[in-house]
Amino acid sequence: MSGDQRTVEAGLACWKDGDIAHLRLSMPETGNRIPQSSVVKLAEVLRQLAADPALKAVVLSAEGDHFCQGREQGPVTASAKPTPLELRTRMMDPIVAVYAAFREVQVPIVALVQGEAHGFGAALAGSADLTIAADNARFSFPELKSDMPPTLAMATVLDRVPQKALAWLVYTNEVIGAAEARQLGLVSQVVATGELEQAGQALLAKLRERSRPALAGVKQYLARARLQSFDDAADTGRNLLALVLASR
Repeated sequence: MSGDQRTVEAGLACWKDGDIAHLRLSMPETGNRIPQSSVVKLAEVLRQLAADPALKAVVLSAEGDHFCQGREQGPVTASAKPTPLELRTRMMDPIVAVYAAFREVQVPIVALVQGEAHGFGAALAGSADLTIAADNARFSFPELKSDMPPTLAMATVLDRVPQKALAWLVYTNEVIGAAEARQLGLVSQVVATGELEQAGQALLAKLRERSRPALAGVKQYLARARLQSFDDAADTGRNLLALVLASR
């Protein structure tokens, strides 16, 4: 991904706008229901962006009416039933790679969410550092309907959503609106449906005014200090702030 050149591969459009990288799910005909090839590509691109020292933010958005209605499930026949190890390697490892890459990117990842965000889509929205949702957005973790506990999705939002709220969402498969998703921590801001792009641009303008070390310092601190004691969190804060100030 270089300059303003847009590439589209495995249903994922990628381009840069100066110090902002854009990733857009581009499968509107399926509600951006993401196949495994796109999961692998998304992790690959995020890892590349994690190594880019010029970025100040990464934007994850989606083309069409829906952000992401979940993952495409490939058929599994009784005669070709995979072993647990094969399932872990082929299906689960790429998903974990995406969630890990969200954390490897040193600057804020901003998700812009409209319409339905279910399963993997809800986990993507929740994994972002900042999530702006249109007021028509809907979120759910429906996997348990198929007797499949969504443990990977739960792992990536466990530090965003209170445990009892997450358990309720998973056990009931309830579909919640954008306002409730904000109350639970999946979403940062809710805007009118027609104002989603404008709200995203306003946020990016604010991020562009800040230095990359300062932006990275905030993300690093939130990741490290969440479960620390006050003394340890304050010590982490002192060290990070000193590094940011020294970098100016």
